[in-house]
Amino acid sequence: GISHLTQDTSSPVRKLVCQSIVILLEVRMQVLMPHFTPIVQFILHASNDPDETVALEACEFWSSICDLPPELFNDVKPLLSHVLPHLIPLLLSRMVYSPEDIAQFELEEDEQNENVPDRPEDIKPIFHKSKHAADDDASDDNDSDDEEDDTGDDDVEQWNLRKSAAAGLDTLSHSFGVDILPILLPLLQERLANTGGHWAIRESGILALGAIAEGCMDGVVPHLPTLFPYLLTLMNDPAPYIRSITCWTLGRYANWAVSLNDHENVLKPLMTSMLERVLDGNKKVQTAACSAFCTLEEEAADDLIPYLAPILHNLMYAFGRYQARNLLILYDAIGTLADSVGEALNYPDLVAVFMPPLIAKWHAVADDNAELFPLLECLTSIASALGLGFQEYARPVLDRCIRLIETGLLSSALATHRPQDVEPTDPEFIVCALDLVSGIAEGLGANMEGLIAPTNVLNLVVECVRFPLHNVRQSALAVMGELAKNCFSLVGPHVQDIVPHLLRNIEPDYPSVCNNASWALGEIAVKVGADIGAFAPDAINRLVAVLGYQDPRPTRSLQENCAITIGRLAYVAPQALAPLLPQFASLWFKTLRVLQDGEDREVAFTGLVKLVQLNPSGIVQDFMQLCVAFASLEDRKKDGYQISEGLHEMLQQIVQGFKRSLGDQWPAYYESFPQPLRDIISARYHV
Repeated sequence: GISHLTQDTSSPVRKLVCQSIVILLEVRMQVLMPHFTPIVQFILHASNDPDETVALEACEFWSSICDLPPELFNDVKPLLSHVLPHLIPLLLSRMVYSPEDIAQFELEEDEQNENVPDRPEDIKPIFHKSKHAADDDASDDNDSDDEEDDTGDDDVEQWNLRKSAAAGLDTLSHSFGVDILPILLPLLQERLANTGGHWAIRESGILALGAIAEGCMDGVVPHLPTLFPYLLTLMNDPAPYIRSITCWTLGRYANWAVSLNDHENVLKPLMTSMLERVLDGNKKVQTAACSAFCTLEEEAADDLIPYLAPILHNLMYAFGRYQARNLLILYDAIGTLADSVGEALNYPDLVAVFMPPLIAKWHAVADDNAELFPLLECLTSIASALGLGFQEYARPVLDRCIRLIETGLLSSALATHRPQDVEPTDPEFIVCALDLVSGIAEGLGANMEGLIAPTNVLNLVVECVRFPLHNVRQSALAVMGELAKNCFSLVGPHVQDIVPHLLRNIEPDYPSVCNNASWALGEIAVKVGADIGAFAPDAINRLVAVLGYQDPRPTRSLQENCAITIGRLAYVAPQALAPLLPQFASLWFKTLRVLQDGEDREVAFTGLVKLVQLNPSGIVQDFMQLCVAFASLEDRKKDGYQISEGLHEMLQQIVQGFKRSLGDQWPAYYESFPQPLRDIISARYHV
């Protein structure tokens, strides 16, 4: 065993012991359980090891144990709670910047001046967030999306002890909630009040306050009326690392600030303070302020509409000042604003503030420059938000997107045939360009047709739907859905060739690809009508496979979207689907009952009715599930949607017709239904 090694005097050995314990914790927890108390004591001691490499590995234990499945964590939670009075102060002490870090910051102070250009190695890799069609909740198949660090952003890029300790406190706050506050709050108050000591002590307190924001929100809220004004004053602290971490922490409480619905005393001061820091002279503070403002934009959404003019003037002033690295984050802030306020951005006075600088940058950045990724992504959000307001920019932007897609496809083809001679273009250029085409189509609607008619966009999109990389297919399928929805006269003649490509992508191993393919198929079905029935058997097999997939990857929203697509197919081509009804009735009915959108529910259930009318025997085995779905459909008035009278009457006819078909057997059969379901069905459908 490794127990005797816990006393070893060698730092590398103690480090390996900590690593081994964390690995066992994650894969063989039962091995550790008999020795859990001494293990926790060892890890507690190791977390305070003078060798930071040992302490870092030990601190990983606290996050790992809190991330255990509930049934395992609940077994150790009482034991863990006993060490909280020792553990929480220890984690706080390890969240303070080390003297070595501070010395390094002082050496790099000049480089943080906004007038000093970034070195190429300072610029983080750029990861694009691919387009999800018709559903923002579909899980992303691309795990490389860049997410904000939940432990505050250090200049020290690699994972370190400070970040690990903050992550440990974060996970503890989720696992123990407000129970940690009696221990933590006095320590925080002491650190936040430490105005005479080194700024790093206060900084660690602000970091801790941000780290517990999600897990302990209910317990912190009573203190926020005092803490919030204090944090706003820290936004002007002389120490840039105080200003920076305060931006991050205030971003963590943005949801609270918006929920108060107090613009004058909370939202406006917070927004103003963040925007002032967006224009800070220190690049690190700019980074934190921009990221925090993105969070505020997402939380506040329409609440920001009255302030759009000053927000845009501020962001575009920063656009002229920022160096390369922070410019990437600024693109995100502008795009997130567009996503959050939508068409409210489409006023000439506002458009005149942000579009000319963005278009100037658009012309200045070369086709092979990675800075194009966030710019394309930003313009995608803007195109969707502006709608017809983007029309004057659409032609040159679309032409360049076509060029980027053509170049990427050609490069990929050449690299496939001559790998030793040709280095393929980064496929993210294709992805970003496709997403921008999708955003323009979404914004312009039917006006998109005249733009793309003289181009080869459709052929390029079909090629991209066949591309080997799933993120390219995902974005291409989103474009295909938009073109089917808004430019069907161009898509219609090619449906026989396009639909098989869509069907091949309805495959649950890549949920977002599958989601977009299903949505595009539904959009085509609505336009094609009964002729889509030729593809019914293959479509049903693939869509139902997603509904019944047991792997956790397909999200509920993906399965709902596939159920909606089946409903659309049934609505327009019931003759083709009705004979297949017994194959998919059970899974389909179970998914239909959780559909969220009112219009989708109406279409899907109307399609269902058409199938039952044509093939009433197809529901014999699943009639109870059908009734559960009917009950859920008419129980949605609280969301502002009420089904049409005609649909209600058709549902009633189905239930009453099924009752008549059973004759004397109905009472015994109906008795097998749960009583609450019988009450609903009897009251609504008079059976």
